[in-house]
Amino acid sequence: MILYAAYGSNLNKSQMKRRCPDASAYTAISLENWRLVFKGVADIEKNDNSKLLLGLYKITKNCEKKLDAYEEYPNVYKKHYFTKKVNGKKVDIMLYIMNNKFSYSIPTLKYFEVIKKGYENWSFKSEFLFTAGFHSIKNNTLEGYKSKNWNDKSFLNQNYLRSNG
Repeated sequence: MILYAAYGSNLNKSQMKRRCPDASAYTAISLENWRLVFKGVADIEKNDNSKLLLGLYKITKNCEKKLDAYEEYPNVYKKHYFTKKVNGKKVDIMLYIMNNKFSYSIPTLKYFEVIKKGYENWSFKSEFLFTAGFHSIKNNTLEGYKSKNWNDKSFLNQNYLRSNG
């Protein structure tokens, strides 16, 4: 059994169930001094005084292989491992972080809404997600990753964030 931490579209439990039927939602955790950002798709980065919300899943080796394919490991995302005390016990956790070749970029609306649903699934406060959305608009470089999985013509915008936040 592997503990996998999701922060993007895999927070959405129905999406995760389709990708990894053998995965089971375990618990929610947070990491201090990390934040969610968008580089066309979700990524995380170190940032003082920030908090990152993560949904932990128990996954199998087969699930990990499917996630590797979905995350386009190692070309788009690399694996990152860390240890954290969860439910009173130190555990090893794996997550994916984007390679450095991508810059801040606005996600598609469809992709953002899938993550928003994931935040609801895990009972997370959406302020962290919406902060990442505003950040992507303000710092948009157009050099983010263009995912074939989330190809859409509608992109996240300030009006959407203001009316849904």
